Amino acid sequence: MNLAVVKRQAADDAATVLARLGRREIPVDPVRVAREMGLIVVDAELGPDTMGLLVKEPGQDPTIMLNKDDGENRRRFTCAHEIGHYVRRSDEAEEYSTVDLRSGLSAQGSDEDEVYANGFAAALLMPEPEVTRLVKEGVAEWEMSLRFAVSREAMQYRLKNLESSAG
Repeated sequence: MNLAVVKRQAADDAATVLARLGRREIPVDPVRVAREMGLIVVDAELGPDTMGLLVKEPGQDPTIMLNKDDGENRRRFTCAHEIGHYVRRSDEAEEYSTVDLRSGLSAQGSDEDEVYANGFAAALLMPEPEVTRLVKEGVAEWEMSLRFAVSREAMQYRLKNLESSAG
């Protein structure tokens, strides 16, 4: 599948989740979103190479585990990323797990599942209508990162992606 199509689907799915849950406040609380979707979210000791994971076992609520040693912004993005994996695989009845390791390749990779999960996380935490409104108001990128409670790098990447998809 074309990666641009994957990114668009991820953004559309994130917008659908926010609309279905009636989420309008900024910053979006991904743990609350996950819990409202029926997922369990826990902080866990995962080791230095693991940011988070999603585990779905038959007959049990899916569980997102976040690395307790990561900073708040990293855990928020990882939680949103794992929700993305869940949404993409929600039709699968069998058990599965995803493990997200620290790697420069994961952020710029070409794996459809990772591209989808990253795009979903960005769209969930930094909804396009809100970002567009703040850009039109002339709000600085660093201030937007504070309002959305994301890293400056995540905000810069989101702005770049929205700009390239618009033009």
